[in-house]
Amino acid sequence: MRNLIFLFAICVLFLGSCKSDSKTSDAETKKVQTESDLEFNSISGEFIYTDSVAVFSKQDEIYGVVMNVKARQLIAQARELNSDPYASFEVTLKADIKENPEKDAWPQVIDIQHIIKVKPLSNDDSLRLNK
Repeated sequence: MRNLIFLFAICVLFLGSCKSDSKTSDAETKKVQTESDLEFNSISGEFIYTDSVAVFSKQDEIYGVVMNVKARQLIAQARELNSDPYASFEVTLKADIKENPEKDAWPQVIDIQHIIKVKPLSNDDSLRLNK
């Protein structure tokens, strides 16, 4: 009888520990995601794109945009707001600002990590690429 109770207690402890491990791993995953979001700069500025390139302008600085999945998502959101290929958009992003490895290009690029806000630019004094 003691062996049966002992075996039952071990099974309950084993099953209980498995359940708490999954909660811990979910909490750890959320913590890692939150920490990674904090690593990136939140920046606001003007965004314009063409078929193959995108540019981000913030006050007196202009950055090239790394064409990754998030950049393509931003372009898709911008197209939904205004299909004009030369329209400018006011955006707020979480992004990593890096030195551009390409020569004869913008000195710095932004690598978009999270799109916070996208809206059409309200004035006509926007950044324009040659039409």
